[in-house]
Amino acid sequence: MNNLLSFRRAPFAGLLLVLIFLLFWRLGSAPIYILDEAKNAQCAREMMQRNDWVVPTFNEELRTDKPVLHYYFMIVAYKLFGVSAFSARFFSAIFGVLTVLITFLFVRRFANPVTAFCSALVLTASSHFLFEFRLSVPDPYLIFFTAAGLFSAYTYLQRQQFIFIMTAALAFALATLSKGPVALLLPGLSLLIWVFLKKKWKAVFNWRLVAAIALFILVALPWYLAVDKATGGEWTKGFFLDHNLNRFASPKEGHGGFFLVTVLFVLAGMLPFVFYTGEVIKNKKNLFKEDLVKFSAIIVLTYVVFFSISSTRLPNYPMPCYPFAAIIFGHYLEKLLSGKIAFRKYPLVSLLVFLLLVPIAAWIAARTENEISYQKGLLAILIIPALLFIFILLRKNSSGQQMLFFAIACYLLFNSFFLHYLYPATYKQNPVAQTLHLLQGRQQVFAYKNYNPGYNFYIKKPITRFHDTTLLRKAMEQAPDAILITRKEYRDELSSLQLKMLAERRDLFEIPTTVIYAGNR
Repeated sequence: MNNLLSFRRAPFAGLLLVLIFLLFWRLGSAPIYILDEAKNAQCAREMMQRNDWVVPTFNEELRTDKPVLHYYFMIVAYKLFGVSAFSARFFSAIFGVLTVLITFLFVRRFANPVTAFCSALVLTASSHFLFEFRLSVPDPYLIFFTAAGLFSAYTYLQRQQFIFIMTAALAFALATLSKGPVALLLPGLSLLIWVFLKKKWKAVFNWRLVAAIALFILVALPWYLAVDKATGGEWTKGFFLDHNLNRFASPKEGHGGFFLVTVLFVLAGMLPFVFYTGEVIKNKKNLFKEDLVKFSAIIVLTYVVFFSISSTRLPNYPMPCYPFAAIIFGHYLEKLLSGKIAFRKYPLVSLLVFLLLVPIAAWIAARTENEISYQKGLLAILIIPALLFIFILLRKNSSGQQMLFFAIACYLLFNSFFLHYLYPATYKQNPVAQTLHLLQGRQQVFAYKNYNPGYNFYIKKPITRFHDTTLLRKAMEQAPDAILITRKEYRDELSSLQLKMLAERRDLFEIPTTVIYAGNR
């Protein structure tokens, strides 16, 4: 154990290998089905097919949800590996590795190797962190570039070296190309609070800031101007008004909730170390003496408060603060491992209870979903980490440090079972995957109002969508071999068309039910 705590060899290299395994193993095994994944992956393909690096489209219609950076990375992956679920997620996983790496290097510079390792370990063990970086969504890019920008800005304020303020400007520009103005607003507010508290006005307001702003504008602004011009202002209006201001002012797509839900999101994102939250609070005077931990706390609070005020609340929104929450927990773990804080057993017991409850909750969930009821046997593997953990807790000669590291190892095993086997096996039962064979060989695929966008990614051609039954009737008469995708809630509206229902599948863990129709001929 003393050799481990010295960190003079290469424990981080081993942790990095574990992270690479968790992020890349069976990366393409889960189908593209989640709404955001499907739209992002298909949008990138459509841009690649048109050789268009400016205007994002989904189903050949303008998509205003997100800026363009993650599409670029997906296009590169498509060109390297071909269009697939693996390719769509490849660079997300790459940026997961880079996020942990940059967190380790930054903390090692301003703290010590032990705290750096522990901070990286917190991220590597986080189920939510791992899950998000295995999806074809913009958040992995946002999280990395936000962390890189804040790390660089902190370094500049500490050392006032020109290169770091320019690196921060570049990182924030790329973050803005990943998710929009929130990528600059919240880090900027966090930095402003830090500058105010540390009275570093002279370090900020000088010619270096002018140069940094110029670099930010040079990198971030051209695409926004180009897409505004190419779409006659439609993308700008849709993105800034609907997907930013309106999301903040009112719940979007039903994603609301009480104001403390964002706190719960962040705490859940820190699993399994969330069970040490009470100890972190209890030892706050000892932990928050250092500038690095104070800086991290300001960032976490800024994100939590902002997205608690926002009307639309989603688990991924506060994720850019995860590296900084990890630094706080990593600092606590360093104190714990060095003996500066007394070992307490109750957090590990709480973790054990959690590991025991998850398989039970998953089994109950499987009972409510007929499509995945056969997965109950597979759920049994989730109990293995808990059983192994019980064994080490019952050993009389186990030290507190050994129990802690064995608990983390058990939780990493739990993550592997879930990410690599249970999740892919479950989501292969989604309505898109289960009904794709009905669409094969069909010249025309129509949709009425809403449908699952995962179909676009797999049928590799546009889906003509209708909102009017009269126009749909004419289209079905002209294309008698066509397939119609819709939802069960529109059945009454379509009753006059005399269609033949081929399949009806409820979306996994969702309310909508996908229905497939053919012409009644």
